[in-house]
Amino acid sequence: MPVVDYAVLPEFPMRAGITGKWISGGEHGATTLSVLSNTAEPGVAVPRHFHEYEEVVLVEAGRIWVELDKLRVTAGPGQSVIIPPHTPHAWGTEGAGAARALFIWPVLEPFAPGRSTYLDGVPPAVS
Repeated sequence: MPVVDYAVLPEFPMRAGITGKWISGGEHGATTLSVLSNTAEPGVAVPRHFHEYEEVVLVEAGRIWVELDKLRVTAGPGQSVIIPPHTPHAWGTEGAGAARALFIWPVLEPFAPGRSTYLDGVPPAVS
């Protein structure tokens, strides 16, 4: 059972104003689950897209909005948003501060070709 010290993992740029770090994935020994930590600056948004599988968002700091099929919800620290499979969604920061959230998917490489469909914009850099 590997222990991942994700506090020391380097962040990488994903989009303008958003950095990420993989906490769980194939490179850490996971076989069926991916966890990505994102830090997003104020005023940043991710375009509409959907996945073939469920996505769970756990907010650790700041506030985010998530738009699900044109219904917008907000979440803060200690709250989660569960996004059903095949549901178009977008998300972004809300308020004056940065936000940090964990994104969980029941697959490895959730942004691999064919796993996420972007209705607006382009997929993120996930190196």
